[in-house]
Amino acid sequence: MKRAEDFLQDLGVKPTSSSALLVDDGFAEVQALSKQIESRAVYLLAMREHGAKELKTKLVTKFPETSELLATCKERPGLVKNLVDDVLKKCQEHNWQSDERYIEHAVRNWAAKGNGPIKIRQKLQQASARDDLITMYLDWDESEWLELAKDVLIKKYGDTCKPEARNEQAKRMRFLQSRGFAPHVIWQAFR
Repeated sequence: MKRAEDFLQDLGVKPTSSSALLVDDGFAEVQALSKQIESRAVYLLAMREHGAKELKTKLVTKFPETSELLATCKERPGLVKNLVDDVLKKCQEHNWQSDERYIEHAVRNWAAKGNGPIKIRQKLQQASARDDLITMYLDWDESEWLELAKDVLIKKYGDTCKPEARNEQAKRMRFLQSRGFAPHVIWQAFR
């Protein structure tokens, strides 16, 4: 049977007299919870890319911080959030999670589905706090967004001609607006 000091050393924690006391005070439970959180994070990342903000939300939801959990681990409130933050750092250090990779992939996919920059930005801001990367990957030339808007119009309505009926034009403009295109791009798409 392993001694507590050997177990801590295998985990990468330097054994001290105070950490040896933690083994009796819920340290093993905290380590087990940390491993569960890490395992779930790796599972989610294996399915698809996630933004850090999105992954953190999923992990905190999956592992709610209950009073029973805190009593078992002999810890104070904030334990789960701290463990999730540590797991996120580890995932980023091992390059399992990357906001840049996630944003690049998401912009490509959502643009290919006919979404404009406004809608894509809103979706990305829900998943990642990296506004600099979002802006960088959405920084397309205006003519590219215009071409995409025209392609979306052609796919939905068959042409980009300005309709005679005002209500039909308003309907098509609302459609492009719901897809996340800016008003000036929408107006140019009908020319």
